[in-house]
Amino acid sequence: MSRVKILDEETISHIAAGEVVERAASVVKELVENAVDADAQIIRIGISADKTGITRISVTDDGVGMDFDDALLAFRQHATSKISRPEDLDGITTLGFRGEALASIAAISKVTFTTKERGSASPEAARVVIHGGELISHAAVGAPEGTSIIIEALFYNTPARRKFQKSVPTELSHVYDMVERIALSNRHISFVLLYNGKERFQTFGTGSYPDVIAAVFGSSFSKELTPISGSFGPVKIDGWITRPGSEMKTTQTRFYLAVNGRQVTSRQLQWAIREGYGTLLPKGMFPAAFLDITLDPREVDVNVHPTKREIRLSREREVMRSVQDAVYQALHEERVFSPAPDHKPSVCSRLTSFSLPSPAPAYDSVTTLPAEIVGEPMPVYAGKRETRQSPLKQTEKQLRRTETHDLPETDLFVPEVLGQIGDTYILAKNESGDLIVVDQHAAHERIMYDQLLARSLSAEAGQELIVPLPITLSKKEIAALPDLQDVLASAGYLLEPFGKDVWMVRSVPVVSSTLGDPETIHAILDAALDGVGSTDEVLDRVLKTAACRAVVKGNTPLTVEQMQRLLRQLMATKSPYTCPHGRPTTIVLSKSRLAGMFLRT
Repeated sequence: MSRVKILDEETISHIAAGEVVERAASVVKELVENAVDADAQIIRIGISADKTGITRISVTDDGVGMDFDDALLAFRQHATSKISRPEDLDGITTLGFRGEALASIAAISKVTFTTKERGSASPEAARVVIHGGELISHAAVGAPEGTSIIIEALFYNTPARRKFQKSVPTELSHVYDMVERIALSNRHISFVLLYNGKERFQTFGTGSYPDVIAAVFGSSFSKELTPISGSFGPVKIDGWITRPGSEMKTTQTRFYLAVNGRQVTSRQLQWAIREGYGTLLPKGMFPAAFLDITLDPREVDVNVHPTKREIRLSREREVMRSVQDAVYQALHEERVFSPAPDHKPSVCSRLTSFSLPSPAPAYDSVTTLPAEIVGEPMPVYAGKRETRQSPLKQTEKQLRRTETHDLPETDLFVPEVLGQIGDTYILAKNESGDLIVVDQHAAHERIMYDQLLARSLSAEAGQELIVPLPITLSKKEIAALPDLQDVLASAGYLLEPFGKDVWMVRSVPVVSSTLGDPETIHAILDAALDGVGSTDEVLDRVLKTAACRAVVKGNTPLTVEQMQRLLRQLMATKSPYTCPHGRPTTIVLSKSRLAGMFLRT
């Protein structure tokens, strides 16, 4: 007797159902996508549940519907109206095309399917009832145009699959997530989701991305997003992403990516979005992204997963680069301190984009300070006389290193300084009267990093020291230095061996000679050795460490003039929103938000 058998139709249908229908949300996905493909304008999803689990799923739409014969034929395996020949797979534009969904769902549940073709001359609709893949009835009934399908007793004849279903709240969360994703991709359709007869979610089919985002996440969340739109390389991108400095998550749950209208999961596209943020993204944090990506259907293979959750791109690297560029451009077009519509900034409050400062001397000379900086000594406390002169002189040197000169006028507004809190945070106000809170260390770190990065791309990265500085290195550092020399040179550092374990620092970054002290060199080498990465990634870690070491710290008192200069320098950068590590530099408390906090109407 042959050991190889041909499986019977019932077993085949159960295997197919296991691939397509993982849980209740899988059923909702397939049925709602069918409604979208049917040109529906309104889709209603009903979910019923008790303590045992989800007991009933219904999806009703006003789409094109089917005639009497097609209503039954649709439940045959591989029956579809979407394709007819192999060549059609090269340009799929519909969400469904395999012809497996209805057959698979019907094999493991009790289905009541009612449909009437749009524009039909017949007053009758078709109703098909199937239990566990067995046809119970196929009859004519009265019903409006469109389609209604009711799924009951899901997995009733597959106890193994039913046993592995999670709690009702968990299964419901998957259903909500699935409907939200499809709604975000099909904003021209009105979606209504009900649970046990109560409405839980609704969109209105306005076509507006912000309207759907607000319906799903609330209007306050939608205000934390910035738009992204345009054509980049082979793709067209439209959507919204988290504004720098806004709340971010430690998980990737808020990536909503659609390619040609199909919600997909793509690690490559998620990576491209995060790369587009660059230093605007805190380590280990993830933004929200709602993106519609449109490209030639022939460049996309959607036939790589039974549930169509994954896709394959023929020009993956080019698409990833386009997404990265689109995110970068959108983030750098957004301005933190937007001018009020009816206000024109004064000449003294205008800035230009970032330009390199003049090289600082290898050894900082004493700076002539304004009278208010030299000032009088502080009062004597407990017999100890402290002065303001030393820390303020140090701050003056640090600000001078990152000063830019000869700035032509632009319409970029610099907030007006109000004061300082805790010797760490600068308080200011913008043109609209909103309160601006700036972390002085994070702000100056961004300024310094941008200038170090600009120098690394030019021929003026380093300045030679008149007297080289000796430094004793560990065996680990010495062993790694040969491979790091090019990266260090790009940052402005030149180190040469000088006896056993001793190296001489002959060149440091132009911005500040203080970046050559031994403690800073050790920190920079530690950063360079902290994990693997490309040359650019290692250089980035070096520059971030150097920037952190050379700038104004927290718990440092500043004069009003120094704070104003710091804000002026911050606004001259391309990315004033965050420090190089992604921490926010600025928090804006609008007048309306302050009014709400004080319960003012």
